[in-house]
Amino acid sequence: MLMPYDLGDWLPEDHLARFIVDIVDKLNFNHIYLKYKGVGSTAYDPRMLLSLLFYGYSTGIFSSRKIERSTYDSVAFRFIAGNHHPDHDTISSFRKRFLPEIKTWFKEILLIGKELGIVKLGNIYIDGTKVQANASRHKAMSYEYIQKLEKQLGEEIEKLLSFAIDKDESEKDLELNIPEEIKRRKNRLSKIQEAKKAIEQRASERYRKEKEEYDTKITQRKEKEEKTGKKPRGKKPQPPFDKPNDKDQYNFTDPESRIMKTSKGFDQCYNGQAAVNDDMVIVGAYSNPHANDKKEFIPAIESIPKELLGEITNAVADTGYFSENNITDCEQKNINPIISTARENHNSYLTNYLSQDTDQIPATTPVEKMSQKLKSAEGKGVYKKRKQTVEPVFGIIKEILGFRRFSLRGKEETDAEWSLVCAAYNLKRFFKMQIV
Repeated sequence: MLMPYDLGDWLPEDHLARFIVDIVDKLNFNHIYLKYKGVGSTAYDPRMLLSLLFYGYSTGIFSSRKIERSTYDSVAFRFIAGNHHPDHDTISSFRKRFLPEIKTWFKEILLIGKELGIVKLGNIYIDGTKVQANASRHKAMSYEYIQKLEKQLGEEIEKLLSFAIDKDESEKDLELNIPEEIKRRKNRLSKIQEAKKAIEQRASERYRKEKEEYDTKITQRKEKEEKTGKKPRGKKPQPPFDKPNDKDQYNFTDPESRIMKTSKGFDQCYNGQAAVNDDMVIVGAYSNPHANDKKEFIPAIESIPKELLGEITNAVADTGYFSENNITDCEQKNINPIISTARENHNSYLTNYLSQDTDQIPATTPVEKMSQKLKSAEGKGVYKKRKQTVEPVFGIIKEILGFRRFSLRGKEETDAEWSLVCAAYNLKRFFKMQIV
């Protein structure tokens, strides 16, 4: 090269990296710059570091080490970094330091999409996906085994103490280092007892919530029986159990993660929730360690920024979200809930299409009312779009981007990282919608 090169000439005008840099330039960074003290060596521009993260996550590169390496190997990363090469510690520290701001940036990106005329509400489709935690399920221990191990370690410590008293170690050279063995077992016993206490605390919280629900159901059954004079249909609710189950788990690597059922069996996971509009844009997102989706329907709706254009007309979800409370709460928000009451069978399109909504028995229960709504022409038309919107979004995130495992640990950290993933997905989606 006889003349100095310009990286901008090496990157096409309609490139995702340029689009991400332009969007990040529009985000509010005033409060971020105030957190830099202005002492020590010159810091990298936080806009550049955030752009590197967004471009990395939108192209399937999540590791800070791989992002650092890409600033040498990739023209697009070199363009974003301005030919600088921040090391992986800098990138990782930036991601951890500004985790609380990720959700704010996710919202700001949606509002920018609203200004561009890309993001609007209307129908929203809610679903969840299990994402592997940054922890192995083999590092988890059940409450039953914790109790067994606690007893075993206590007995071993007593035996070692008794052995140390009986033997005169000054006269006999023992291969067994008794003080070290006792110390090791006491440390392990301390961790075991800590795990046991955590499981018991979770069980206590679970019992409190389940007891409230149980009392509410019993009261409703009594009121209905007094009103109608007939015994309510269905099984009487069973009182909750006030102690931990033997199979309750505690993971020593990431205690806040949970064992969850996935398509490949049981694994240590978090549950990533998303609300998607008709244009396959994620308008609401969060994650938590709740394996069951039933209580995530209303929080998913509430995760959608109120500043977005338009109102939500229909909130659509599969049978995992169905409950009477979800229907009632959703209607109180002036949103029409469309939630499947039963798992849909494969190859059932023709049967569902030919089913008529005439000559139906008047619906009385929420399940019957929702079933009739799903059999109506309007209900069918809206619900069938669920498989065309939210499910492909998870497919893109997991198969195309390759995000199947969190890099961070803990409920708050993984929640923020899930927002980072969804924001990166939205940026890529906006880019595609802009150039079409």
